[in-house]
Amino acid sequence: MRIYTLHQPSKSKNAAAEAVPVKEGFSWPGFFFSVIWALWHHLWFWAIAFAVANIVLGWVLARAGGNEFVQSTASLALALIIGWTANDLRRRKLAKQGFKERAVMVANNKETALARYLMVQPAAPAAEFMNRAGGPW
Repeated sequence: MRIYTLHQPSKSKNAAAEAVPVKEGFSWPGFFFSVIWALWHHLWFWAIAFAVANIVLGWVLARAGGNEFVQSTASLALALIIGWTANDLRRRKLAKQGFKERAVMVANNKETALARYLMVQPAAPAAEFMNRAGGPW
């Protein structure tokens, strides 16, 4: 079981349908495919930062005379840092976009977490019935 935080836009007509689940903890896609992962989640600044960090790290270590083991170890360390912070970066972006953290759910996957969250939400008030003539009768 995994832990998910669910975020909803604070100003929306159908906020429950726009809820975004974000997994707590390590992000394997962020670890293996940091730049692509950031682009997929529209984290443009972080995609550029990850690419530049990888290039600069490799260049600095090559200029300093680091062997392949040192370069690989440093790249692995950078990937681990990105993997541990990736989901937190998503949460930060959602907060800047006006999303509020509404719940913490335990589920096997994000679809189940979202379904459980939507099940406990109060139903939207039914629209008052209006006939074709415009009255409630």
